[in-house]
Amino acid sequence: MYARIPAPCAQAPRLARRFAAEHRLTHVVYRNGARMPVRAWAEAATLTKSAVAYNAGTLNRTREAGVTIVEVFDGLDCGWTSHQDPDKAARTLRTVEEAAEGPISHPRCRRAFGPRPDAEL
Repeated sequence: MYARIPAPCAQAPRLARRFAAEHRLTHVVYRNGARMPVRAWAEAATLTKSAVAYNAGTLNRTREAGVTIVEVFDGLDCGWTSHQDPDKAARTLRTVEEAAEGPISHPRCRRAFGPRPDAEL
């Protein structure tokens, strides 16, 4: 039997409550001075961490299978390193190493990778 692991968004309210209780933290202030409610920050943080972990697992299994190329599944307007990057990621082929360096391009990123044993760069 498998343990049920709560979805990242389900963890965000718990994280926010913990920060509020333990540190009296209600907002996170970014470098640019923007104030983000701790609950919104916690949701973005848990989604980001889970996306990076999911993609790392995919890439690890891809390496173990001896596959060196992956296809990128991402939003059509999403650039490789940010939305402004002209190098659009969706439907491109990348090496596993390149994909590991850019598992996501921004918070709430939907990027995923699929092994492509049939492909060459």
